[in-house]
Amino acid sequence: MSSRVNNEAEFAYGAGQVNPTKAVSPGLIYDMDEISYVQFLCHEGYTGSSMAVLVGSKSINCSALLPGLGADALNYPNIQLSLKNRQEPTVGVFIRTVTNVGPPQSIYNATVRAPKGVEITLKPMSLSFSHASQKISFKVVVKANPGASMKVRSGLVMWKSSKHVVRSPIVVYSPED
Repeated sequence: MSSRVNNEAEFAYGAGQVNPTKAVSPGLIYDMDEISYVQFLCHEGYTGSSMAVLVGSKSINCSALLPGLGADALNYPNIQLSLKNRQEPTVGVFIRTVTNVGPPQSIYNATVRAPKGVEITLKPMSLSFSHASQKISFKVVVKANPGASMKVRSGLVMWKSSKHVVRSPIVVYSPED
């Protein structure tokens, strides 16, 4: 699938496993609990009865909750940034937390691939786990410079250990006028 042929191609695949044997041992997972989803819905502007329909609760006071972290308030492997305008750079800060479901002593080193016109900064560049189920957070800063030909650009952060490879796709797009 090519984004040159299909504008939505970059959104048609994700970071998931297509190999069933490897899927049972992913190494790292991006975990979210119920409150994380509620924080995301608050971030997206849901309130009152529309929120109650989604979460099965009569009332949720979004202002009483801590806001979700990062530009999208999600803890997903995929990162997407929509350009705000065609004159100035757009910056998004994304916080992600991964849980080690691989070997207890695991070190993951990152490779960052940024497309032309996009800067991707990652901190830290290495994740060192000392035990199973340990959680570590990292920050991804995406700065996209607008371009006349920019509709969709994609990059990624790839975490590699001696046994696992975990992809986090990054998509920067310009909304249709």
